[in-house]
Amino acid sequence: MGLIKSLDWRQDISQLTSNWGLLLLLVFTIFGLPIITTFIEVPLFEIFITLIVVVSSYATSEGNKPKVIVQVLLSVIAVWIAAIAKLQIIHFISSFWLVIFFLLRVFRFIVQLSRKSDVNVLVIVEAINGYLLIGVGFALLVNMFSSQFPAAFNFSVGDSASHLFDAFYYTFVSMTTLGYGDLLPVTPAAKSIALMVTLCGQFYLVVIMALLVGRLLSGADKH
Repeated sequence: MGLIKSLDWRQDISQLTSNWGLLLLLVFTIFGLPIITTFIEVPLFEIFITLIVVVSSYATSEGNKPKVIVQVLLSVIAVWIAAIAKLQIIHFISSFWLVIFFLLRVFRFIVQLSRKSDVNVLVIVEAINGYLLIGVGFALLVNMFSSQFPAAFNFSVGDSASHLFDAFYYTFVSMTTLGYGDLLPVTPAAKSIALMVTLCGQFYLVVIMALLVGRLLSGADKH
């Protein structure tokens, strides 16, 4: 633990605050919303995805760059279009953009982590957020694909909320290579998505572990 550096609070407090906020939002969305939406029928999922879009952008942006602001606006619009769109093509495009947006945030987390000179609390929280964002992004992809092609996965049908959280559950079970086998890809395209989800989750862990171990070893050599 001595190798984990203390924070320069004056420099990192804003980043730490936004990353802790993002972590809380992600954890609540993944673990809390499936329980709450069982009893309350309000668009909580869209609200929390909107918050995740905004906070993740702040946590991974270096200054108020116009392109980041445009990405945020497009993503917030996409969240609500995907929720209310009746035309399948509009729902597809909106959902696909959200997937791309979250994967771009993950890439930004990796870039930020690669630039850190040592390991501290902020680095660890950023690494966790990146992993959870992969799960959220791919869960939206799985949900969108299974909604367009109901036979692709053996998910529940009829209840859109259950279907959505089946996608979240399936994605994280696949990413962690746990593989209970209760929810399965059926079609070749769904199996291809399953492989992509699993490999991306593992590749992220390999890259992050390499970065963190490298920083820890570098810190050890300085002592």
